[in-house]
Amino acid sequence: MVAGAVRHLHALAAALLWTALLGGCAGDLGSVALREGVPVVALVRLSEGFAVAARKAGSGVEVVSFTALDGGGWSVDIIGSGTDGDMTTHLVTMGGETGEEWNSFLFGTAPEVASRVVVSGHTATGGHVADGSWVLAFRDRDLLPGQLTWSVLDAIGGVIASGTGISP
Repeated sequence: MVAGAVRHLHALAAALLWTALLGGCAGDLGSVALREGVPVVALVRLSEGFAVAARKAGSGVEVVSFTALDGGGWSVDIIGSGTDGDMTTHLVTMGGETGEEWNSFLFGTAPEVASRVVVSGHTATGGHVADGSWVLAFRDRDLLPGQLTWSVLDAIGGVIASGTGISP
């Protein structure tokens, strides 16, 4: 009974997020994401003109960025990739003076029962698990894997897995 209610709440939350993303602020980002094989619920909107998402691709996982173009539409770029598996974590981090607001991305795969990935000790945006992949965005530059302690949570906040750094 509880598992069914949790699945229902998870589906309802995903539907509400889908509606919010496709509403006035997202424009055609939702349709671009779908064409790129990214579920709309996987999008992490970092600004009006920039979003990222993780997606499974072949035998790996990728972080995809979506940048609004001045003339309309979206530029789509792969900014990181890593291996697929039951539970993986990968890090892409920019160093030095990048001039960018978002400089590091922790991403990976998670088991089917996972709902969210969180980190401690750093401020991050994102972490929703969609189709087995997830991404967290950081403003921090030059992050080292050992600085990142993460936890994978189920729909009710229970810890499924936790660790420090990247794997495998």
